[in-house]
Amino acid sequence: MAKVVEQHERECAVCTNDFTTPKILPCGHLLCLECVMSWIKSKYDAGCPLCTCPIVEHQGNSSPSAADVCSALPTDFVMEVIVENARVLVKDGMCTICDDVTAEYICMQCFEKMCPSCMKIHKKMVATRSHDVESVSTVTPERLAASRPALCADHGDKPAELFCVDDSLLICTSCFYNKHNECLNIKDLNNEMKAAEKSLSSLTEKLAMGKDNLKQAIDNLNMRIQQAHVTEERNMALVDKTCDSLQKMVDECRKQLKRLISDSLSQFIKSLCDVKSELDKRLGKVTSHKHLVTRATTVRPCPALIQAAQTLTDRVNSLDLSADLEAEPWVNPSPEITKHFDDVGKQLTADLHTMELQLAEFEAIHAPVLGSRKLAEATYC
Repeated sequence: MAKVVEQHERECAVCTNDFTTPKILPCGHLLCLECVMSWIKSKYDAGCPLCTCPIVEHQGNSSPSAADVCSALPTDFVMEVIVENARVLVKDGMCTICDDVTAEYICMQCFEKMCPSCMKIHKKMVATRSHDVESVSTVTPERLAASRPALCADHGDKPAELFCVDDSLLICTSCFYNKHNECLNIKDLNNEMKAAEKSLSSLTEKLAMGKDNLKQAIDNLNMRIQQAHVTEERNMALVDKTCDSLQKMVDECRKQLKRLISDSLSQFIKSLCDVKSELDKRLGKVTSHKHLVTRATTVRPCPALIQAAQTLTDRVNSLDLSADLEAEPWVNPSPEITKHFDDVGKQLTADLHTMELQLAEFEAIHAPVLGSRKLAEATYC
């Protein structure tokens, strides 16, 4: 089932109104053109208000102007069409012909809103009897947009059969001969729309695969982080078990070992979390763009798909969909720590043996004076 754009999805996060010239941010979220301008001007390092991903990449002390940034951001033509048709559905609500009667139906071809009486007349007239008339309550902006006929950019009432790639305009045959006869790239509109639809379908598959890969990489990172915590707990327990058998001298050793483990694994976990954070951002971008592509497919065969397909293709090709990670974050410090445990254990064993020899020597020398081993031990301590 095609996804329906909810009302809140048609609203800008900054002005909270329906989008006006919606611009696609690098992260895939949308803001009105004027809102992007004001948002950038208000903050030096302005990020997306929804996900905080940067809107402008500052290089040194120079940064592009707000106008340059906005002109470089592509427009979401599909959302523009959806907002326009949503306004058609909610505007007035009265029958176009009767004026004072509530409209219950809408023609999907001529967009006239009608009361039941006018609907019957509309269905009987020769010019409109073939039109699809549906209940206003069941029609979505996406369906209304998809049903709009492709009209010539210069002749608003004439069907468009061609698409001028040079000027990015829908044109009729007459305009082709009269105004666009010198243009080098004129395409058949139906073929272009089919190509755009195929391109969007390919983008959907590409983004879905990228999203799955990123999710799997994040799941693997979460597992590694959990394993690191388990390793930390296991090593802590090993330290406690070792140190509990060593009286006062071992207490200092326990502190050193815990500090070593904490430092090593904290850095290890931090490196994993840093990679996870980067993948989360990638996932956010992929999800946002997949949402754009999915929404765009719901309005076909709307002409806006042509611009949307090229725009989204360029954007998706620029995304980093890989889940590749550097080798370092996957290196578990546990073997090194375990080796340290062995070294410390050997050293402690040697120290204890030395202490036993010293204690035995101490007892042999001072036993006649102190009178008992218990007294000798107390004096040594």
